[in-house]
Amino acid sequence: MAINLDLISGSNFVSTIKSYCNSLGWSIYDINNKRAILNFDADSGNTQTLFIIKHENTLEFSVPSGIKYDETGDIPGWLSTALLTQNSQFKVGFWCIEEIGEKHTFSIMHNAELSLINVNYFRLVSLALVKRCDELEQTVARALGGY
Repeated sequence: MAINLDLISGSNFVSTIKSYCNSLGWSIYDINNKRAILNFDADSGNTQTLFIIKHENTLEFSVPSGIKYDETGDIPGWLSTALLTQNSQFKVGFWCIEEIGEKHTFSIMHNAELSLINVNYFRLVSLALVKRCDELEQTVARALGGY
């Protein structure tokens, strides 16, 4: 069952995210009325950071990868093509390139209308994004001879 929109509006965003995280046994790294930051220990042993940002009637879930480039022209075409191809197979999340701190960063995101969010959907989206980001980083590290 989806929640009432008021549960994630204004200051209720904080209490709702805290409630979801408490029921899931998750810790919140930082939170305010517009965004929350959660850190997850991924299967690889790395830490993945999930940002949840409130936009009017939508929540944006985003996990930036460690794969960053100074210029968009530096991004390998094969990597962009591989990730765009994966997008067509996902029901939850999509790959994109975000500008974060003057770097072009591969991130996996999911946008959801507030009316769709409940604790189960919150868990599903969060864990799927964290897992996919960690898998990408491990794949790229292996391809570059890091493993």
